[in-house]
This record gives sequence, C-alpha cells and structure tokens, in this order.
Amino acid sequence: MPASGVILSGGRSSRMNFNKAFAEISGTPVLEIIINKLSKCFDDLMIITNEPELYKGMGPAVYTDLYPQMGPMAGIHAGLYYSRYESIFLLGCDMPFFSMELASYMLSQGSGYDCVVPVVNGKLQPLSAVYNSSCMPELISCLDNNKLKLISFVESINSRYLSEKELLPFGNLETMFFNVNDMAALIRAREMYGG
Repeated sequence: MPASGVILSGGRSSRMNFNKAFAEISGTPVLEIIINKLSKCFDDLMIITNEPELYKGMGPAVYTDLYPQMGPMAGIHAGLYYSRYESIFLLGCDMPFFSMELASYMLSQGSGYDCVVPVVNGKLQPLSAVYNSSCMPELISCLDNNKLKLISFVESINSRYLSEKELLPFGNLETMFFNVNDMAALIRAREMYGG
C-alpha cells in the first residue's frame, strides 16, 4: 500500500536539555538515522514540527501543525493533511531502531482499518503506527473539542492491533520500540548501536 513517511518531531524534549531529534549516536543525529531509513522506503517523506527552521535542508519536506500546540494528535492530522497518499506511516523522532520490514508489514495490514498500531507490554504504541485518511473526521472532531489523549483516539477508531507474537519476527521488541528521550536512554542507545 503506497504511503507517506511522517516523522513527528514536535515534542519539547523536556527530559533532555536539548532537542532529542539532534542527540547523536555514533556521531549521527537520531533524526538523520531515521531519515536515512525512511527515505529508502517512502518517496513522500516529511517532518512535522513546531520549529521548522531547525529542519531546513535535511531532505524531507517540513510542515507545521494546522492545530498549533495540540500535541501528537495535531501532528498526525498534519501528516495526513499533507500526505500525497491515503495512508501514513508515523514514527516519533526518537526511535532510531525501528524496523522498516515491520513498517512495511504494518502498511500491508491497513486495508479496511483507520489505524494499525503495535501493542508492546500491553501498551499501545501510537507514535509508531499507520494512520489512514478514513480516521480524519474523528481526528478533527477530537482536535476541535480539545480531546487530545492519543490512546483514547486510537481506541475510538477502527484500529488493527498488532500483538507481540506478530511483531517478534521483525526483531527485538525492546530495541525496535526504544525511545531516546533522556540522557540515560541516549547512553543506552549508543551502547545498542555499538558505540
């Protein structure tokens, strides 16, 4: 299923004293690792951010939220709004180890659903998920009514949940869903990456 790749980089990185997208692993910013991966799989690739000036010249198109300061749901909305396709694969800017084979599998499971979302340790992973344009009416309704809990939104639409059993063939779950969101995680990520 053709889709756009969307990197969500809107967070304030409150647990880091700098923007986590630019944290370096082996001399390469996390964001660049993600761009390199996604650009091999998606001909339409974008970064959604509230600080577009930081991302100029990185390769992907850069867009800002149409609903400013409303969190990840506004980012998903912008991704779907600007996408050339009916579907987007969304990935947070702090997940450098995500498997592109898994992303491809997730896209293959999207037909007839609004969303395809992994479930790891009993928790939904809505920042590494497939969203289809069919969820836009509900998404807009939530944004208009200030209902900004992403998990509640995913549970309210027709979502396909991927169990750990389905995810395991694509790699180590702890590694694939690892978030580089604080200094301890960055140190761990550098060890995982081999330096």
